[in-house]
Amino acid sequence: LASVQRPSSGHMAAGAAPSAGLEEETGGISLHSLSYEQLMQLKNSIEEELQGLQGAHQQLQVSTKKLQISKAALDELTKTSEGTRMLVPITSSLYVPGETSALQSCLVDVGTGYYIEKSVAEAQAFMDRKIELMANQTVGVRQAAAIKGQHMQQAMQVLNEKRFAAKQG
Repeated sequence: LASVQRPSSGHMAAGAAPSAGLEEETGGISLHSLSYEQLMQLKNSIEEELQGLQGAHQQLQVSTKKLQISKAALDELTKTSEGTRMLVPITSSLYVPGETSALQSCLVDVGTGYYIEKSVAEAQAFMDRKIELMANQTVGVRQAAAIKGQHMQQAMQVLNEKRFAAKQG
């Protein structure tokens, strides 16, 4: 689709007609002016984008859940009395016996393999900020997926109209 262009943002203008959203995305070209093959390419492109957005949404949910579990574990560890015996995970399947000690600080994974030592309060605040950031990103991805879903419906409607017209003509 050399003639179909997409702007960098996939947001519809407030108050725009539903069909105008996809026209904005295709550079102002009416869907009805596209050939059947171009519409199929557009539909396939939108499907790929939707799959990518759904994958991003799932990954954000998994990451948020892991972070919430880590925060809950830190909360529980701070409440545990010193000298409590426990199994410490070394890998996902290897645990070694250990005892709790006074918790002054912990290592926080800040991404790309870097860890920073932080106080418990700083670590909890960091995790709270990350959870909030991921929640905001999840909302944005969900909104983008909803808009892409509307675009898919519009493209499918025009495709079906063209199929019907081809059968009639």
